[in-house]
Amino acid sequence: MNKKILKQIVILTLCNILTYSLFFFYRVFISRRIGSVGMGLYTFGMTLYYLFYSISSGGILTAISKYIAENCYSAGLKEKVVFVMSRILFFWSVIISILFLTLNPFFCDIVFSTPHLKHMVYPLIVCIVVVTQSAILKGFFYGIQTPTPPALAEVFENIVRLSVTCPIFLTVAKSSSLDTKLFLSFLGILIGELSSLSFLWISYKLKYKNIRFSIKLSEIVQISSNIFKVSVPLATASVLGMIFQSLENMIIPKMFESIGNTKTKAISIYGIINGMSFPAATLPLVIINSLSIIIIPTISETKINTKTLNSRINSFLLLTIAISLPATCIFLLFPVQICNLLYKNPQAGVYLKHIAPAIAFYYLSVVLSSLLNALDKVNFNFILNTVLTVARLIAYIPAILLFKSEIPYIWISNIFALISCIIMIEKISRLEFEFVLEKRIIFLIFQFAVVCLLIFTILIYLNITSMQVFIILFLSGYFLISYFILLYQKRRKKD
Repeated sequence: MNKKILKQIVILTLCNILTYSLFFFYRVFISRRIGSVGMGLYTFGMTLYYLFYSISSGGILTAISKYIAENCYSAGLKEKVVFVMSRILFFWSVIISILFLTLNPFFCDIVFSTPHLKHMVYPLIVCIVVVTQSAILKGFFYGIQTPTPPALAEVFENIVRLSVTCPIFLTVAKSSSLDTKLFLSFLGILIGELSSLSFLWISYKLKYKNIRFSIKLSEIVQISSNIFKVSVPLATASVLGMIFQSLENMIIPKMFESIGNTKTKAISIYGIINGMSFPAATLPLVIINSLSIIIIPTISETKINTKTLNSRINSFLLLTIAISLPATCIFLLFPVQICNLLYKNPQAGVYLKHIAPAIAFYYLSVVLSSLLNALDKVNFNFILNTVLTVARLIAYIPAILLFKSEIPYIWISNIFALISCIIMIEKISRLEFEFVLEKRIIFLIFQFAVVCLLIFTILIYLNITSMQVFIILFLSGYFLISYFILLYQKRRKKD
């Protein structure tokens, strides 16, 4: 992996860690103010928002970054892409926002059976237009392989969100109702997205101060058709995913009710699993997301070079596995303590312990999906995601009813994450460039696994069981030994 890609990964990772930490703090702050029932309603509202966001701009960021990377030597093309897509998608996003406003009562009254929620999501309706424009500018910067502006924009977004929303919450916390708190939670999302768009637009204008170009109708048609060719399948997959997520939000709490829980308790359990346990398990995913963003442009520009392509794919997979191994160990050992520290909710820790064994599969699926998109297998991704999502949703019902517990809901998700990884790896291995998993990668994976178990055993033997101390020592030892392994291999290669 060359220095340019490593630099991009480091910049994105550092910014994403800060961004995710800030947003995670925001979620923790919100969860403590609105409780588990509120988090269930928050999950419903965000699912509805992501549904219409997917219709408005799903796949646009990926499509634009891929198109610009593939045509990086065409003079003036990237500026024309921003000009054309920003105008087309502005009108489209306004139409989708109106559709969101119109269908909002139907979803809240009938689909989710939460009538009061329909008055709380108005900030998210406005947010649709904002995030669509942000996706275009982010796709532009990723396409020219300058990830710093979008990364810093997300940091700025979360800083503004926290600095504005948290003081308001603290001021009205005692006298406000749950509905008001939910509205403030969604308003915080809008405030953050507005600040992010402002940052991106200023960054773009600073880079191209006096931009002038002429554009023909044929160029508009060509640009839009090439981008929509990639974005439409991705958007369709995303929309279907959100529809199925909406169905899940409707069905799973009903299943929890049918096994003996009250309606409030069922929503609470669902809120704890999806609003607390899964977000905690995906904390290290912030690094993986950096890889998935970098993958699209870096793979797109090297598809004709088989050797380079193999090397980069192997490197991306190695980094993913290297991150997921210590994360799995930590979440398996201290799930309750972690959730107590974050949410003051031990039940979230019980669910986290069941999620932890499949962490590697969840992380790998993100990277593998990005790899397939970069290798022009968008339609395959769409079909795979649709089939597995439908099958998973169907499998939830008999599993929950048979075992009369919410735990099968988690394990069905784990199993399907594994199935998804197996199918995607098999697909990549059969592509025409003859992908090969290098022996050194297998050897390094084995070494990383041994390192994790060695440090894990030593700390347990020394009776170091304090969560904070264990995590610090574990990660320090892991990275130190990993560094010596890589250094040794580098020197041996020179010799």
